[in-house]
Amino acid sequence: MNLRFPLLALVTALLGCSNALAADFSSNAIGYRYAPSQSEPGVSDKVSKNILSFTHFSVDKLGTNFFTIDLLKSNSADPAAGGGSGAQEWYGFYQRDFSLSAMTGNKSGYGYAKDLKLTARFDAGTKNTAFAPAPRKLRVGVAASLPVSAGFWDVGVQAYKESNHNGIVGKSVSFDVAPALVTAWAIPVSDLGVFSGFVDVIGPKGKDGFGADTKTEVLARAKFMFNLMGPKSALTAGIGIEHWRNKFGCDNSTSFVKNSCKATTPLLLVEYQL
Repeated sequence: MNLRFPLLALVTALLGCSNALAADFSSNAIGYRYAPSQSEPGVSDKVSKNILSFTHFSVDKLGTNFFTIDLLKSNSADPAAGGGSGAQEWYGFYQRDFSLSAMTGNKSGYGYAKDLKLTARFDAGTKNTAFAPAPRKLRVGVAASLPVSAGFWDVGVQAYKESNHNGIVGKSVSFDVAPALVTAWAIPVSDLGVFSGFVDVIGPKGKDGFGADTKTEVLARAKFMFNLMGPKSALTAGIGIEHWRNKFGCDNSTSFVKNSCKATTPLLLVEYQL
């Protein structure tokens, strides 16, 4: 299976769209993180993963663009189709936020919120396991920016629609529209570094490819990245933690492999601003 074409095409198209408006601010970064104890539904052992990432963020006259793509390499506990080495996965998403403050010129806020946003996000991925997942996800919603003195903290609600592929039963699955609650933050802590993270809660989305009811999925990640060579350093490193419950909507309480749909893992991270 060719893992490169779908995501490279997505990168080209989405970054082309983001450059249609001249950016007032733009930032790119490459990163690495190590997760020693993740889970995969149906896999009995904990899975360690090495993850390379590229991230783009820009601000223009209408709002913000955020794009990130990960290349994930599992150990042999999560094998590629046919066995042998661990699986390889590409996963990325693009999010476009339309800022009400930017579009109206109102800088005084909206009640308790510093800004209100319309959000649209598209996710895509592929993985070379026997399951052969190929998720495509669309989210649209609204978000409020909380009045933090530095950095940002957004809270939002979205409508979530997913389609995927189940190679075990040999069919594609179109899930029901589900509600999603999201929050993300990045708060500078003096000159020491930045505390950032997100919580993503996706409601039940109907039946999966095996005919089982999906459950509410929770993914939370928090990290602290230290400025290694001063507050303006391009190189940061840090530690974090990730928790995933009912991963991909799998009901952990009834999973045929006990506790394979949940995990909490520490994270080691390095990032370089280009």
